Amino acid sequence: MKDLNIDQPGPKAKILLVDDNEDVLAVIKLSLNMLGYDVEEFLGGHDALKHFSDVGPDLAIVDQGLPDIQGIDLGRQIRDRESGDRCVLILLTGTDSQTLRVRGREAGFDDFLFKPVRIQTLQSCIESHLVK
Repeated sequence: MKDLNIDQPGPKAKILLVDDNEDVLAVIKLSLNMLGYDVEEFLGGHDALKHFSDVGPDLAIVDQGLPDIQGIDLGRQIRDRESGDRCVLILLTGTDSQTLRVRGREAGFDDFLFKPVRIQTLQSCIESHLVK
């Protein structure tokens, strides 16, 4: 993580992070906290959706392979929420397929990241959507 610029943290944006792997959650959350982001993490999609309005995220990073709901379906349900249209959606997946990208775009995802994701790549992706 030596390339992270922790001296100049990013904006204090709220990020909703959803992944069923506790280790992935811990690493990404710690890294994003070091960059100055406020992160709320959830192990399941239904739990994240239940708390979406309370969190009020600026951006959501959603794993595609959740055990309780597919990430694409979670993204679609987020978009259907009253404040869901203001949230940037990033799909995190282990598969880079054109079909998944098309389905993700149709569900309302703004971007895609592929596991394992480098924190610098994640930071650049977030900043490209939140800092305009």
